[in-house]
Amino acid sequence: MTSKSIVAVTNCPAGIAHTYMVAEAIQQKGEARGYTVHVETQGASGVENVLTIAQIREADYVILALGKGMTDDDRKRFAGKKVVEVSVSRAIKDMDEIMADLEGHSKRFAGSTSDDDPVSSSAGSVTGIMSYLMAGVSAALPFVIGGGMLMAFGSILAQFGAPSVGPGEGGIASFAWVLSNVGSLGFTFMIPIMGAYIANAIGDKPALAPAFICTYLANNAELLGTETGAGFLGSIAIGLSVGYFVKAFRKIKLPKNLQSLMGFFVIPVVTLFVFGLLTYYVLGPVMAWLMSALISMLGAIPSELKLVAAFLVGCMLAFDLGGPVNKAAWFFSFSLVASGVYDWYGIVGVVGCIPPMACGIASLIRPQLFSEGERDAAIPAIIVGSTCTSEPAIPYVMAAPIPMMAANLLAGGIAGVLSMLLGVQRLAPGIGVLDPVLGLITPIPSYYIAFGIGLVLNVVLIVVFKSSWIKRREAKAASKAQ
Repeated sequence: MTSKSIVAVTNCPAGIAHTYMVAEAIQQKGEARGYTVHVETQGASGVENVLTIAQIREADYVILALGKGMTDDDRKRFAGKKVVEVSVSRAIKDMDEIMADLEGHSKRFAGSTSDDDPVSSSAGSVTGIMSYLMAGVSAALPFVIGGGMLMAFGSILAQFGAPSVGPGEGGIASFAWVLSNVGSLGFTFMIPIMGAYIANAIGDKPALAPAFICTYLANNAELLGTETGAGFLGSIAIGLSVGYFVKAFRKIKLPKNLQSLMGFFVIPVVTLFVFGLLTYYVLGPVMAWLMSALISMLGAIPSELKLVAAFLVGCMLAFDLGGPVNKAAWFFSFSLVASGVYDWYGIVGVVGCIPPMACGIASLIRPQLFSEGERDAAIPAIIVGSTCTSEPAIPYVMAAPIPMMAANLLAGGIAGVLSMLLGVQRLAPGIGVLDPVLGLITPIPSYYIAFGIGLVLNVVLIVVFKSSWIKRREAKAASKAQ
């Protein structure tokens, strides 16, 4: 009897943890059920283990576990196949259930994202606006991470006495100056890249160049003639507008001898013409005004309300550990970085590391409260969690949702308040708890105070809440037995 085969594609907004966790789950659980499994990961390192035409043709089922959507061109590979399409967060939680009934969860795939595609229309959480926004963020992250690290290195060199002079100030530019200025280009292009890939997620490649150029225009105050750029609001408005415009435009059918010109000539030229003018005269100035108003509003919030908001952001970050609530708080905080507002992203730097590290530490301190698998995962959870990756906490939360979520939420909210009170600012994404040493988070003492208190509090709350939860369960079990 020929063994059955599964092919899968996994991706997530950041392209770091969820992408590979789900890939491993599909591989292990599929092979345990006798399937031959091939998984393509679309992560931060690019596309790995690309599925071949033969693998797709021979597959009985296709699993698409997506966190940032998939373009029409990518989907076309699976036309006619039985496809199970789920959000990456659901795939982590429910892979056993999905694998147990692939036939029931699958639908014959038409291979596009049109409204009459039964697969994509049934997976709104995957193909919705938030997934388009996170596709833009995912593309922008390498720019701001690389740029931030180079700027940090340049700053560190300058702090240790290295010269930081440009080519016009003494002949040859210094090494520290070059690092800082090359790094700053990452921040310059972060917003245009974000807008371009939001559009690309909706309208595919023909939308990429017009959205990039128009978003760059909207963020160049000198070209636009405004006081400020349009910031992340501009990238969202332009990215979505261009994406949907191009998606509608692609439905126009030209004669066959002209159809080949649509993708690389007609659509980009017409779209750039329309949105170039629209951006210059309408979208750019309006979004720049809105961005300026938002920044002014955030600066004018009374300190009491700001602390309430900081508590809420901290809770959101600790809530679903890389899920939609976490990503919404992260997106809000991260998107303000390009406009020079760093305190909200400072909360991300503090809270992002705490839940997984607290879970790992608690399982080492009170091992009797945790399963053998949770104890074995303690050291990896602490190490990976220290890089501001919250996903290692997921297995601990799934094993005991009520006490673990309560502990994480309370500690995350309080850590968020401490971060805001102490003025923690995160200038760019980095590598977690070492970011202050690299110059990516300031001030250094404030960060470690907020982080340290939040971490200790989370560990204590986990131990207290989970001990109480286990005792209650044991008492209930004993009473039922009587």
